[in-house]
Amino acid sequence: MVKQTADAAHEFAESVINTVREPLISLDQDLRVVTVSRSFYDFFQVKPEETIGQLIYDLGNKQWDIPKLRELLEKILPKKFTFDNYEVEHDFATIGRRVMLLNARQIEQAWGKERIILLAIEDITERKAIEAGLETTRKELAVVKKIADAAHEFADSVINTVREPLISLDQDLRVVTVNRSFYEFFQVKPEETVGQLIYDLGNKQWDIPKLRELLETILPQKTSFDNYEVEHDFATIGRRVMLLNARQIEQVWGKERIILLAIEDITERSRLENQLEESEFRYRRLFETASDGIVLLEKKEGHVAHANPAIEKMLGYSEAECLGKKLHELGISIDRRDFSATMQDLDREGILNYEDVPLKTRTGQEIYTDIYMVDRAVLAQCNIRDVSERKKLQAQLLHSQKMEAVGTLAGGIAHDFNNMLNVIMGYGNMVMDTLAADSPARADMSEVLVAADRAADLTRRLLLFSRKNVVEVKPVNINALILGLQKMLARIIRENIEFHLDLTDTPLIVAVDTGQIEQVLINLASNAKDAILEGGRLLITTGLAEIDEEYVAAYGYGQPGRYALITVADTGQGMDADTQQKIFEPFFTTKGVGEGTGLGLAISYGIIKQHNGYIKVYSEPGDGTVFKIFLPLCAEAVLDKKLEGAAPVMGGQETILVAEDDTAVRELSRRILEAFGYTVITAKNGEEAITIFMENKERINLVLLDMIMPKKNGKEVSEAINKVCPKMKILFTSGYTMEIITNKELQEDDFAFIQKPYQSKSLLSKVREVLDK
Repeated sequence: MVKQTADAAHEFAESVINTVREPLISLDQDLRVVTVSRSFYDFFQVKPEETIGQLIYDLGNKQWDIPKLRELLEKILPKKFTFDNYEVEHDFATIGRRVMLLNARQIEQAWGKERIILLAIEDITERKAIEAGLETTRKELAVVKKIADAAHEFADSVINTVREPLISLDQDLRVVTVNRSFYEFFQVKPEETVGQLIYDLGNKQWDIPKLRELLETILPQKTSFDNYEVEHDFATIGRRVMLLNARQIEQVWGKERIILLAIEDITERSRLENQLEESEFRYRRLFETASDGIVLLEKKEGHVAHANPAIEKMLGYSEAECLGKKLHELGISIDRRDFSATMQDLDREGILNYEDVPLKTRTGQEIYTDIYMVDRAVLAQCNIRDVSERKKLQAQLLHSQKMEAVGTLAGGIAHDFNNMLNVIMGYGNMVMDTLAADSPARADMSEVLVAADRAADLTRRLLLFSRKNVVEVKPVNINALILGLQKMLARIIRENIEFHLDLTDTPLIVAVDTGQIEQVLINLASNAKDAILEGGRLLITTGLAEIDEEYVAAYGYGQPGRYALITVADTGQGMDADTQQKIFEPFFTTKGVGEGTGLGLAISYGIIKQHNGYIKVYSEPGDGTVFKIFLPLCAEAVLDKKLEGAAPVMGGQETILVAEDDTAVRELSRRILEAFGYTVITAKNGEEAITIFMENKERINLVLLDMIMPKKNGKEVSEAINKVCPKMKILFTSGYTMEIITNKELQEDDFAFIQKPYQSKSLLSKVREVLDK
């Protein structure tokens, strides 16, 4: 009976040992192995035949000959019965470097008077790594159960050696034994625990539905069950997430069922896992919804590990098509820079930026991108932003600035040149008036005046391009304007070109300078004629166009509103993309030397811009060209109808103040006006003009003001005059306004202007017109 009891005790002890998840080993007084738990064999990868009876230092081909283990077993433990948390770090040939906590118990066996050393080994390698900030892992702790009967002291030692909370239950689910960790962790006392129904512990805090399911439904059908997760609110320690590991053991001597329950607190790990899961979800959502393309590359070889949906939208390749490939294998990379060199730069810098990198889409289209690379340890994150639209807008801005610069230069030249032409034409006409009809000099002087007219026309064209000329706008039906120009356009093109109009029935009323819009249409028709080499077709159409916010966003130009759309289409030889980018630049031409000035389309561009409109070109080599002109419609307008009348009287008796800084022009104007009966007072700058006017305001009937003068310009002089004489008649003149007068002021009924250079008759006619108003 004694032997049977001892055997049963050993069997129970071994069941307990093999239930515990921590490696556990017992040694005799000679430090030879007596018993070993299954977890020891599994963890240290040793076999029973290589372990039982062996000197512990000889285990695993002397892998266990560890100086600190010798110190514990030979020096520390002989002086103490127990020793906990003895840390040992060692390199094992089978499992690598490990950090362990050793908990030792020295027990005297009552029946044999021999000393038994119980050694529980806790692997804290991962925990040490967590403490170093490298990773969060699950803490593996063994579970020990109480050893009953003759081995109770031994079993209690095992249970109390384990650091995880451990509890054993009888077949009625009442508590038999509890280890110290359980009391400490759950803050309960022995007298409130042992003998109690587990569900009643802590004032029924342990009446947990999932615990009932494990103990009453799952475990009766299984001998063991691991990693059963339970989440519960405890009154003493708050909400906890636990992993329960259960073992069901039949005791030989009593035929009673014992349940060993080990409890691992994974609250913190669960919290970190939830945070990680939430973080991964947020990152995935950002990854999948980002407007920028994102590619994750394996740093070693550059293979694609992940690609977001924006990559497919941008480049045409799905994530499935990208995975496992290098970017250049997809054919998207134009820059063949060595990937390894890029990775070396990324390792060194951590972040890399590349701007305006050309890439090819699946369809072969070339786009420009900004690439932002970030080092992510194993992977490199590559953000790709399509900046093609930005490049396009930058090119448009550069073109606009270039056009503005050339326009400013052209306007400045025109100002001085017009003054000189004014003198040449004025004095030339005066000389012509003094020559007899049969004088040989008349033909010579006529040539001089013709050349001056041609020069004046050139300056007018420069001013049209610079958009600094005075625009005399009136409401006009664009359909009527084109119909009135039809015969002239037909004469411009050749007979082998079909010319058609397709005009809308809807009146398209626009505020324009009729002559300038006619100039645009003549320029476009002339270009079409030159582009159609061996016969073709020229078509001009009109229609109503609506520009909305979506159109502006799609095409990169325009203001929302209603526009008159004029389309000029030909079937000529067309243009390539490079030519289209340059056609509105001044002096750019594809014609031969002497066949064109390169100003026609530049002037047309300037005219349309000055009318707050837009001109766009669409063309392909060999497929003709289409120009689209958008002119803003008038909200309400009364069409301009020129009244035919008698020729104005050219002379008069009134007094006129002429303010002009150019001496030759000033003297010419004085002589012309005085020759036709006017009294003329002159001023050479703005301040002098104001002074002279104030001294003679009672007798001055009209002021002829140059727009641009030193000290005070024409507008400032007119404002000073209007303060004292609001009804004084003022006639402005200039070859270049420089935006001194706004377009709104130019369109006012009482604003009078004459463009330099002018003929004598034009000046006299305009002066008479203003005086007679």
